[in-house]
Amino acid sequence: MSADDEPGLLASRDPRVRFRAEARLRAAGPAGLETLATFANQGGLPEPVRAPIVDLLGCLLRELALDAFRAAIPDPTALTAGAGSGALWSGAVAIAAEAHPGLDRRALDRSRDELVAGARDVVPTRGDVAARVGRLTAYLHRDLGFVGDAAHLHDVRNSYLPDVLDRRRGLPVTLAVVWMTVAEALGLEVAGVGLPLHFVARCETDGAPLFVDAFHGVVLDESGCRRLVERAAGREVRLPAQAFRPLRPGEVLARMLRNLRALHEQAGHLHMALASVERALHLAPLDGQALRDRAVLFARLSRPAAAARSISRVLALEPEAPDRTRLEDLRRHLQREAAARN
Repeated sequence: MSADDEPGLLASRDPRVRFRAEARLRAAGPAGLETLATFANQGGLPEPVRAPIVDLLGCLLRELALDAFRAAIPDPTALTAGAGSGALWSGAVAIAAEAHPGLDRRALDRSRDELVAGARDVVPTRGDVAARVGRLTAYLHRDLGFVGDAAHLHDVRNSYLPDVLDRRRGLPVTLAVVWMTVAEALGLEVAGVGLPLHFVARCETDGAPLFVDAFHGVVLDESGCRRLVERAAGREVRLPAQAFRPLRPGEVLARMLRNLRALHEQAGHLHMALASVERALHLAPLDGQALRDRAVLFARLSRPAAAARSISRVLALEPEAPDRTRLEDLRRHLQREAAARN
């Protein structure tokens, strides 16, 4: 029996047949994925046949995304404030692997090196930091055309580094990753800043820090950042000093993953939304909100036992959680549902 015959067996009433078909499709690697994708996109399949095919395809893609991220960042504790943009670049490349199977990291690194080489030709190597920051921002935004894709914020390609480099369009955070990577190679001290409703890069100077809005291609001070957030919110916003703190590379990657989770969930791609949450948990295993999010997604994917285990983890980590009663009730419900299926 060939791999092309296996997808239809996933709907068998005999669990032994289903498990053998799943095992063979998993063992087939890329060929198994291609076969599943072909069947999933076929028109006219009865839902009882199509549903397990789509589910297994989602599972395999989710597992691949998580494996690639773990391989790129084997030790998340190393993503400290001093880790630099190299770690951030590696993480952003790994995030993009979910949409680019077989992604060639070397090709992306060459693109990065070309950006750095071009910037070195036009940005002064020393002197006034503000002038250097301004010239680099103009070079990437105006000269090379790296701009915010304001008209298509929900286009998932804006979240993937290879697409951002190719299309020169992106979200505030992905464009900031490009800016920070080049800036650090030029000797500037940079970090990300997660403002409400926007993301900017921060560059240290001898005085007050500068902030680069790579989405709009402008350099700001703290007052400019406040106006930026107020325009996005449509109202006056008071930003505490903590809002301007430099983020660790892991926190920037977590922001990218939250964006992706929202986009995937809006599109109904629950397995990929779950992959975003699981990668965030790789960065911060004790994140109670991410564990709650994982439980919700497992439940929506009809995996009540896994959802209940995720809630148990929250309850163990947060014994005084204000939503403890609700979580305990939900866990009991999920456990009963899981038991009824066995």
